[in-house]
Amino acid sequence: MSLLAQLVSLWRTRRKQRKEAALNWIKARYHIFRVLLANNERALEAMAEADRLLAENEPSRLPATVLDLRDTVLELIDGLNRLTGNAHVGLYPRLGQIERALDAALDSYASAPRRKWLDLAEVRPDMREQAGGKAQPLGGLIRAGLPVPAGVCITRRSCREYLRRAKLEDRLAAILREAASTKMDGDGGPDLNALAARARTMIAASAPDQEFAAELRAAWEHLAGGAPLSISVRSSASSEDGGEHSFAGQYTSVLGVRSPEALVEAFKTVLASAFSARALAYRALVNRSGAGLSGESVDMAVLCQRMVDARASGVLFTVDPTDTGTPGGTAEGTAEGKAGRMLLTAVPGLGTQAVSGRAPADVFRPSRDPRVEDMAGTPAEIAEKTVREVPAPAGGLTLQEVSGPERMAPLLSPDEIKTLRDHALRIEALAGRPQDIEWSVDHAGRIWILQARPAKLAHAASQAQAAGAAAGVVLLSGGVSASPGKAAGKLAIVRTREDLDTAAKAPRPVVLALHQSMVDAASLVPEAAALLVDMGNPLDHLAGLSRELGIPMITGLGEATTALTPGDWVLADADQGRVVSVDPLLWQNAPRPAPRPAAVQDDAALAVRGLVLPLNLTDAYGPTFSILEAKSLHDLVRYTHEKAVMALFEAGDAIAEQTFTLVHRLKDPAGLLFLIIDLGGGLAPGCPTEVAASDILSAPLAALCRGMATPGLRWGTPPPIAGLSGLMTRGFLDARSERPVGNPNYALVARDYLNLNARVDYHFALVDSVCGANPRENSIRFRFKGGGTVRIQRERRAVFVEQVLRAQEFFTTRQGDMVTAVLTEGSRETILAKLEMLGRFLGFSRLLDAVMVTDDMPRRVAEAFLSGDYALDGLSVDVSSAQ
Repeated sequence: MSLLAQLVSLWRTRRKQRKEAALNWIKARYHIFRVLLANNERALEAMAEADRLLAENEPSRLPATVLDLRDTVLELIDGLNRLTGNAHVGLYPRLGQIERALDAALDSYASAPRRKWLDLAEVRPDMREQAGGKAQPLGGLIRAGLPVPAGVCITRRSCREYLRRAKLEDRLAAILREAASTKMDGDGGPDLNALAARARTMIAASAPDQEFAAELRAAWEHLAGGAPLSISVRSSASSEDGGEHSFAGQYTSVLGVRSPEALVEAFKTVLASAFSARALAYRALVNRSGAGLSGESVDMAVLCQRMVDARASGVLFTVDPTDTGTPGGTAEGTAEGKAGRMLLTAVPGLGTQAVSGRAPADVFRPSRDPRVEDMAGTPAEIAEKTVREVPAPAGGLTLQEVSGPERMAPLLSPDEIKTLRDHALRIEALAGRPQDIEWSVDHAGRIWILQARPAKLAHAASQAQAAGAAAGVVLLSGGVSASPGKAAGKLAIVRTREDLDTAAKAPRPVVLALHQSMVDAASLVPEAAALLVDMGNPLDHLAGLSRELGIPMITGLGEATTALTPGDWVLADADQGRVVSVDPLLWQNAPRPAPRPAAVQDDAALAVRGLVLPLNLTDAYGPTFSILEAKSLHDLVRYTHEKAVMALFEAGDAIAEQTFTLVHRLKDPAGLLFLIIDLGGGLAPGCPTEVAASDILSAPLAALCRGMATPGLRWGTPPPIAGLSGLMTRGFLDARSERPVGNPNYALVARDYLNLNARVDYHFALVDSVCGANPRENSIRFRFKGGGTVRIQRERRAVFVEQVLRAQEFFTTRQGDMVTAVLTEGSRETILAKLEMLGRFLGFSRLLDAVMVTDDMPRRVAEAFLSGDYALDGLSVDVSSAQ
């Protein structure tokens, strides 16, 4: 072989090696990115689990969950630095600082005594099992702004722990099993009484150990705040006050508890009532009906609340249970007749007399219609009051005689009746069904809600219909709860950064509706009543923040931003995944929720939470989005994900320059040249350098090409707008872009990935999309910039671009002549449809800056595109108004 032939062979070998190395380099970048996306989802799942374990005060599994999260964050940091050539090595020492602090916090958390109780404001909708059927609804009412006396809940887990420490759990479980087998005939009563006496004796003889006694004292001091205190101690079993079975009246309540020592005895008394003869018989009856209550579990929690210095108390049914639905008390066709009435009873002093029925009570039947403002004409039956029950100075309760004119005076004023009626309608709307409500009004005239549970109605059909009408119409359903709870507010729809600014200034309460779960909205979450998201991921950053703050959030609603009307009042029911209409008259003057209190947690638990869950890096384009501002593992997850996405999004030029010889060529029917780099699975195996549309296996690129092939697109032909031909020529002479006509367009593709860097005449466009089977990883990021005319016309075209993409449900940001748009977490079908639209848009938008000669042209051209008028037939402009 000649020397020349050897040199040629060597050159070809080295060129092949360079090509293979370049291809391996770009494929490695792409696969690093996909692994990073998977790790991001894994980190979000671990954070959600850590949040749950901290909320439930569960120390045994938390360290392993946090360790898994730390390992995943390290993998994210490694992946980002491999992707960017070690551009973010400062993340390693920052992670080290957080981990050292976290190790110390976890050590303290593991050794610290576990708090046995929850403040009522901490009780979330998903805590019914631990907080019970009384405490869990009251926690929701507090979050909704209803006036509920302060309280704490000694959890079901803590009650079982008390019995276990007292070595009673197994013995009591045996009593429950024996009671479950007792026959319910005439021989059953004595057996149950004997079993109940055994249980009561065992619990009464028990005593809390030092740690548990300290926890009960801490609960007392938390409620007292250093002031004299009288509290009620009541049952709150998970099976209590539910829709299927209520256990109403089966358990004991202790009122007028005035010392920590009395609290211990009251706690044991209430706990023992779970084994009373009545409770055992009711449990056996319910089990025989097929309800399936566990025969061995003790599902009791204990609720302790400040007692109201009650002037009057009573019970309110949001639908009158004595109304059979027949014509009578109200006139047909009137507002009151259509809405129906409530049943409200009142006794002087505490409500024990009203609940038991032992004393005469005033009876009122207020209209359910919130438009009825004057309650002076409310039907009423005023009883002669004889006694009131009040707290005794030494503890417990005492009876006082009612004398003089007070005996026949109505206990409630028209204004108090109206306030009770409005509170009751709000509670009913939150619950989604008629309610049985216990209430008190104190000597200062303040109304307090003591309890709310589903009402048991004998004539359910007509009454439930009236309740449903007041509760509102279901506007959307089928969503997924990302953060549980219910809240009402005025709807604000957010599609752009300008919308975020507008929503930030909107009157509270506000319900935010977003098409996608954008972290940009994080700054508004603490002030929002609830969040609605068309797409979204129940484990994403915004969902984590909502759970941390206790704000209801629903994802996967599909059309919250299009089917709902901005400014309407709605109820977000995250527990049921639905949105319900509400009456503005009822909610616009409702009490505003108090600022959400910080969790009443141990210092160690707060330290762990602060190092794991808070999200401080919310604005990816702001000056504080930096490694130095990262204070939690959540911040590091957010930072690595955002920087990785942007690194791949903006890497088209650098990748293309290093892999130029690897490209395939595609010429679409309109003549736009593509140089394609296949990262794996994007093109048919063995296809030639010049590829046809049938060779494209990349789903996102195929969708984009389908859009570009839409009939009627001009693709380089000036817009045929009457009166504009002279302006077209002048416009292109006014300015020149840095990016000349004819530069090649690069597309990096895989089977479910596309990164397009396109120069189209005098502007450029970037498209980056993941489009696979997992909606949590799917996204489109689009950027459009530049033009060949003066700045005002380029900026007008940017307005047009933003209007189109906003209408297509992208979250948009516009700066000068540059528009950035993002769509995340959509289904595969949604992403493909939007990519096809972008293909049409690339062809339609060519040379359009030259026609943006008036301020209304962006809107007119956007409307033409959205209506399918791609040729702009019939669109004209008044040349005299051109600027």
